[in-house]
Amino acid sequence: MKILDVDTHVVEPASVWDFLAEADAEFRPAILRKESGATIQAHFSGAKTQDYWVIDNTLYGKHDPDAIASYSNGEYTAAAMTLDDVPRRLADLDRQKVDIQIVFPSLFLNIRCTRANAELALTRAYNRWIAERCRASGGRLRWVFVPSLKNPAETVKDMRWARDNGAVGVLFRGIEGDKFLDHPDFDPVYAMAAELDWPICVHIGHGSPAIESIAQREGAKFNRFNSDSPNYFAFTTLLNSRLPAMFPTLRFGFFESGCTWVFSAVQTALHVRLKPADLMTLVQQKLNEHNFYLTCELHEDLPHIMQYTGDSHLMLGSDYGHPGDVSETIWFRQELDKRTDLSAERKLKLVSRNCLELFHL
Repeated sequence: MKILDVDTHVVEPASVWDFLAEADAEFRPAILRKESGATIQAHFSGAKTQDYWVIDNTLYGKHDPDAIASYSNGEYTAAAMTLDDVPRRLADLDRQKVDIQIVFPSLFLNIRCTRANAELALTRAYNRWIAERCRASGGRLRWVFVPSLKNPAETVKDMRWARDNGAVGVLFRGIEGDKFLDHPDFDPVYAMAAELDWPICVHIGHGSPAIESIAQREGAKFNRFNSDSPNYFAFTTLLNSRLPAMFPTLRFGFFESGCTWVFSAVQTALHVRLKPADLMTLVQQKLNEHNFYLTCELHEDLPHIMQYTGDSHLMLGSDYGHPGDVSETIWFRQELDKRTDLSAERKLKLVSRNCLELFHL
């Protein structure tokens, strides 16, 4: 049975923009280098950020793959994270004891273009580039399509091409601009995803200007809420939405926000207060009815969570490509194997069966 790492990332190099159509050259992002001692006001930049993307007249902090690699003490390399060295990335899969990585972007978790034509040009360039890089992996790197949600008609056309070029799902953030995920504007994308047998991949990110404005005011104490809370809002919104009835085969995955919150979210969304035994039944029922899957974190109390969720809708991803604990990236399989509070069958569900059910691989 194939082993999957369902939450990995590419750190986009500047060569992505070589895949812009010639007519879209005006939208090519530039890189701005911060001079020593200078202060720059930008979206999603940390204290160590040195380079910035200039995208659609807005500054965004640029991931530094060398800095991220330094967190791993040489366990993985910048070239593997940028996919400049696909064989090295595949060697990392072998060390992880993983057959397939699901690859999410990094940049497109954060950016929000003002102009619809700029968004379409940039997402198309990224999708062409990631398809080309993953093509060299022999099917071991499978990518998530980045839509231009300001251009749903064009995006629907591109989704067929993406399916034929290795994509396995479509990316959403928990809130897109000022729209929750049940907004009718997104229905054409959902309809095509259902036709292609793709899941909707709801990844933590910064799609909401309103939430980001609070985060900028409140500072570091609000950072995780800024990125994670939209997934909570998406879960509760979709639980009460018309979408499961409209698209009964459509599957939804919620990525990188853990799952300890799920029982609270079900009670909040459905306006109920239940005893634990009744809540356990209800949560499992709703996950089954709505085809919801969630990634969990190694540090969570998974046996306790599984009392509520069951063990057929949880997955494990490493967040490969982003800074963090190396044991939860390169060595996440080994760390999982060390756990004595989960059966072998449950461990296999977290990294294989449930992942295959979501992505239909």
